[in-house]
Amino acid sequence: MSKPSHLSAFARFILVGGSFSAGYAIVTAGLINLAGSPPLITSIVVYLICIPLAFAAQKNFAFQARGTGRSALFLYTATQVASLVFVATFTSRYVTMNLILDTGLYLVTAGTAAVLSYLICRFVIFR
Repeated sequence: MSKPSHLSAFARFILVGGSFSAGYAIVTAGLINLAGSPPLITSIVVYLICIPLAFAAQKNFAFQARGTGRSALFLYTATQVASLVFVATFTSRYVTMNLILDTGLYLVTAGTAAVLSYLICRFVIFR
């Protein structure tokens, strides 16, 4: 893959991931605040619903993969869950209660998780 197509795949990956993150946040907050859904269960269920939808978007739009192996959805799901665990574990251990520092902490850890997720998707799942 040439550099421009690699960069455009990364941009599409970020667009898909960002769109699903925003959608997840809006739907989850709406269900919790407007419908009175329990926060933890709502968050988990909406997150799990997003995974196969995001997989399809990443496969067809971001990476434009013609085919994937039988374990691609499983690997994608495992990558997303591992990413969530990494960010939640790391940030919860180093939170400072300082808005500026914590914002930087969350940006760095989420960004690191996104880059690692992209590399796994690009070179393992959607090669």
